[in-house]
Amino acid sequence: MGFVSKRSLLTGLAGLMSMMVMTSCGPDTNWTKIWADDDGVDSLLVRARAAYDRGSFSDAASLAEKALKEDGQNEGGAIILGYISLAQGGMDSFSLLKKLITLGGSGSNLTAVPEKLTGHWEVDLDLMSDAIAKDAATPQPENTQAAKTMEREQKLLTATSSLTSTMDTLKDLVDLTDSDKSTLSTDYVDATNYGKTFYADYPLVNPQAVNDTLRGAVPLLSYLNRVPTYLCGFIEDSVRDVDDPRDSTTTCPTSARRSSKRKGSIHLIWAFSHIGEALAFYNILNYSSGASATAGISNLQGRVTKYQAMTSFPDLGKMVDASTDLINSIDTVFPSAVSGSITQLAATLSAMNSASQAFAAMSSSTVEISKGISTSMTALKTTAGSISGSSESAKQQGALKGQFTSSAVTALSVQILAQYPTPGSAPADLCAQFVTLSANTPGVTKPASCP
Repeated sequence: MGFVSKRSLLTGLAGLMSMMVMTSCGPDTNWTKIWADDDGVDSLLVRARAAYDRGSFSDAASLAEKALKEDGQNEGGAIILGYISLAQGGMDSFSLLKKLITLGGSGSNLTAVPEKLTGHWEVDLDLMSDAIAKDAATPQPENTQAAKTMEREQKLLTATSSLTSTMDTLKDLVDLTDSDKSTLSTDYVDATNYGKTFYADYPLVNPQAVNDTLRGAVPLLSYLNRVPTYLCGFIEDSVRDVDDPRDSTTTCPTSARRSSKRKGSIHLIWAFSHIGEALAFYNILNYSSGASATAGISNLQGRVTKYQAMTSFPDLGKMVDASTDLINSIDTVFPSAVSGSITQLAATLSAMNSASQAFAAMSSSTVEISKGISTSMTALKTTAGSISGSSESAKQQGALKGQFTSSAVTALSVQILAQYPTPGSAPADLCAQFVTLSANTPGVTKPASCP
């Protein structure tokens, strides 16, 4: 190897560093300002990007936040902070991206995306949004066999999709620690002595009400909760969820500098952060341990299965106790309302609504990025239309609760018919319990043995 002078080496390094900085910035970057002022907005964002790229997320956040203090309407700065928040929250974003594409199905440009992932957040989000735009611009086949097949598949998916099954597919992408679970819930205790013994192998947790204090106490949620703060001024108005105070124009007015240049990245970051929050709450609503975790079901479903497996109870009192505790536990996990806050059930629904709307705002081919989410939300809202309630939100919460509780309703109906096959012979209190449990499951009628 030939001798290289110190001066040549330093000159080469300086050139390389300049090239790296230049390639990380856009064409509109004010270079004079960058080199003249290390604390200028452009310079701060260049340094934030460099820190982000080397994995120094705290430094990157500090620099980007300083830039936004100087220019609170800087869309690029908000996007960088969105990337950083997802990374700090530990979101398994690349796996989520791949699973969303799998749920999405057949878009020709989207199916090629997983093989092109680079490992750099911004590049990958742009790659995804570009693929969506290409699919949106591609003429769709009409009256062809392929089009008919796609239409049949779409109808089938819409008819069978549920939000719970979609979230089951994604739930392993968010990993809560035992400490996180303890913060988000408390231990649940069955009301009857028989129930405590009968359901001993299927302990439950009581989800805590959702507010900023709760979000701040769980690192994942704390980081994801920053995304709405940074990006809500730049999202499309249609993406705002009416039931989430963080999304309101009063809390976060639309920025006068909102543009469509980075629309894809903005709405993907928004969708990913909301999906992450929903999955965190879903892990509590769908709490699993012991044999249930091994079997891949929730402890609540384990209770339903145990109840349904009983060919007969020792006596009516114990059947009523087992039924009572089943219903009480369902109502505890999925309460209708919590004073002064929102339930984890409502927060889950709100977050998935917002994520679905973010995908819809990206392009007309949203169905190809996450058909599972968009169709399951459509199916949920359709079901909600058949429920009586004071608001659309209440109806949708009822429909989502019904997706969780439909098997319990069936189990209780089977038990009532098995124990009391004669029409009108079932005890009134047992039938009243059935009516309570089935209230959120449209299309279910009382067993013939109930008066």
